[in-house]
Amino acid sequence: MGFTHWPHVMPMEPGGCIDFQTESSTRHCLVTYRPDKNHSTLRSVLMEMSYKLDDAGEPICSCHSVQTFRGGPTCKLLTKSAIFQNPENDGSILVCTGDEVSNSALLWDAGSGSLLQELQANQPVLDICPFQVNHNSYLATLTEKMVHIHSFTVTCQGCL
Repeated sequence: MGFTHWPHVMPMEPGGCIDFQTESSTRHCLVTYRPDKNHSTLRSVLMEMSYKLDDAGEPICSCHSVQTFRGGPTCKLLTKSAIFQNPENDGSILVCTGDEVSNSALLWDAGSGSLLQELQANQPVLDICPFQVNHNSYLATLTEKMVHIHSFTVTCQGCL
């Protein structure tokens, strides 16, 4: 095929990583860690990936932390998070993480780090999936017994 994969070591904390997600158009990734002896809560760390050329002209990938989103003090299940572009097409990024303590999914603004909404699921959220159907944006949350579909309401700037 004529292509080769080269490994690049990313600066992640040792141990406790349960999920790694990417948002390809903005080169952001989201790394989720369980609580441990140094951190009392679940943490999802938003990182921005970049690269530069070394002396031989080969790309060297790196990343740096941009924002940390905190959840509850427990994480017994493997929960997948999500990072995706805001459906309002304003260039911003949203992050959605599961929270076992509140049995909900927490929707965050990645730029400001502010919590936008708590999506109740009545059970721990195991997976989160943003998707579009017929130009409408949705966010699905999966529990052991149910899939919840949340529709995005896009605010219209300057509408009559």
